[in-house]
Amino acid sequence: MFLLLIFDFFVLIDLVDFFVLFFILVFFFLIIFFFLSFFMTFFFNFFLFVFFFFLAILFFI
Repeated sequence: MFLLLIFDFFVLIDLVDFFVLFFILVFFFLIIFFFLSFFMTFFFNFFLFVFFFFLAILFFI
């Protein structure tokens, strides 16, 4: 029972960490794309978005 509680606690912390990291990353990338849209073309912006999107998928899987 005690081990189950510890395991549940760590899973909960892992989930919280995952969501916090995910929202920080999304916010960070949104800010980056917002500034890049002033300096770069739409095509380069789109390429960066796809690249970071696949990077995020690979990072979280």
